[in-house]
Amino acid sequence: MCRYGQGVVRAIFEEFDDENLKGFTVWLPIMEGDSAETARVETEAFGDQRMALAWDPDNRAGRLFTKVLGLRRTVWDAYLLYPPGVTWEEAEPTQPTFWMHQLSVDYGVDPKLVLNPGKISEEVRRLLGQRAKPSDRDLPLKLHANGLLWVRRERPEYSLEDIYESAD
Repeated sequence: MCRYGQGVVRAIFEEFDDENLKGFTVWLPIMEGDSAETARVETEAFGDQRMALAWDPDNRAGRLFTKVLGLRRTVWDAYLLYPPGVTWEEAEPTQPTFWMHQLSVDYGVDPKLVLNPGKISEEVRRLLGQRAKPSDRDLPLKLHANGLLWVRRERPEYSLEDIYESAD
């Protein structure tokens, strides 16, 4: 996932302190500099034990999910959600309950599904069976800001509380 997406996902994991929230990051060699070592460093920077890492040098996962999602090009930089307890019993992954991406339309994606911190956090909340809180009205802004901060690599200097307080 890109740094912006990683920042958004990290903020979601910080916001939803729920053991039912688990993540799998599959790194693919798409961009120059992508490697097992880069994937390891980025995942360690994520710093949440609920997130597991996989390095896929042959793009097998990308091709599998491309087929499942019905896309024209190898999927990457996509965020797939499943409810707690879903397992994959077949050779192909289960269709996600909800997904978003950061891909161009030539992949065959729906432009309405471009990563939106507010929409994806609402879906995470729904799948975890949590009720919205009054403070959630600012959650999309906090998640977006966290994504931007992660791109700039200033993320370690700020918490979601810092961002939330600065938005008030």
